Amino acid sequence: MPFKKGFLRRVTIRMRHGLETSKQAAEEDGTQIERVDRTKKRKGATIRKGDSPEMIEQMRAFCLASARCGVQGLVQEFMEIKKSTPPPAQLKKTAFDKNTDKNRYKDVYCTDDTRVVLTYPPGCDNDYIHANWVDIRESKHKFICTQAPKTNTLVDFWRMVWQEKSKAIVMLCNIMECGKKKCEQYWPANVGETQTYGPITVKNLKNVQAEKMLTVSQLEVSSNSEPPLSVEHMFWNNWPDRGVPENYLACFRLLARLKNYTHIVVHCSAGIGRTGTVVGLEMAMQAFMAGEKLSMVDVVKELRRQRPGSVQTDVQYVYMHRCIIGLSENKKAVKREEMSSFMEQFDQLLKIRGCILAPNIPPTTMTARGAI
Repeated sequence: MPFKKGFLRRVTIRMRHGLETSKQAAEEDGTQIERVDRTKKRKGATIRKGDSPEMIEQMRAFCLASARCGVQGLVQEFMEIKKSTPPPAQLKKTAFDKNTDKNRYKDVYCTDDTRVVLTYPPGCDNDYIHANWVDIRESKHKFICTQAPKTNTLVDFWRMVWQEKSKAIVMLCNIMECGKKKCEQYWPANVGETQTYGPITVKNLKNVQAEKMLTVSQLEVSSNSEPPLSVEHMFWNNWPDRGVPENYLACFRLLARLKNYTHIVVHCSAGIGRTGTVVGLEMAMQAFMAGEKLSMVDVVKELRRQRPGSVQTDVQYVYMHRCIIGLSENKKAVKREEMSSFMEQFDQLLKIRGCILAPNIPPTTMTARGAI
């Protein structure tokens, strides 16, 4: 579906006007793109085993429907999702309002009904952290979507990890982005290093460069005389602020690493943009695996019901479709020529939005003190 003349430019102008008038830092999670080295092609990736015919059929149907709708139609879909989002006045966010110093962004809300309530250690009078549970139907996975730790929430973050026995932490932002601090160095970056956060002690046992963009640290977390907790910290080191990666299978490889975990902590800076994109793709995959028809509108609405504001931008929304198209092509559910028009439209969207190339920064420079 070709773009109507001036459509994306008008949408872009409206979005820029909104950014200029609100100046809210929470919108710093969403509209650039990272370019990868095209000279190195990954050999055929098997993302998940046991694909059923029903799954492949539904993936194909979703891709063809996306192609018929076109990128312009998906941009309009996302605008309708935003319009249907309840205004702040209708959200029950008592704890959020009472703990303004612990919120990274004043317009990224943590609602009471799904928030993680801190109970550890017993007798502690502070039960608040900017984090929400996200349940996925018919899945053993429960995600904790949270903001990047601040200086005054480092202890709270590790209290949460210990309390919920979260054995996997996914970090989708960098310590510094575009000259701004987006996250505290909340874990010991160097092998053998130990840090203490209130009643919690964290030791770095091992760092592995699992992929060019993914650093995995094996952490030992302990408290008092209780048995230690083994935690895998997965740091995606080059997902750009305001951006989406161009590698459309990377999110699925990350999700495949999480398949054996239950309580999974995921964060970017605000905990809704990049975080919502990854968790939303897992929700989509669960629908496919159940042989169900996928509605991305319903996925994002359900995600936002549990973690308000998830999937911040239309580019992220369209990117989720592009990822599924990439995976479907990988699984031979669709052919590239069937989706070529959609891919061209997506590239055009990125170009019109002025998406810049992310610098190829070595992973060792991405943390406050170096990781490897």
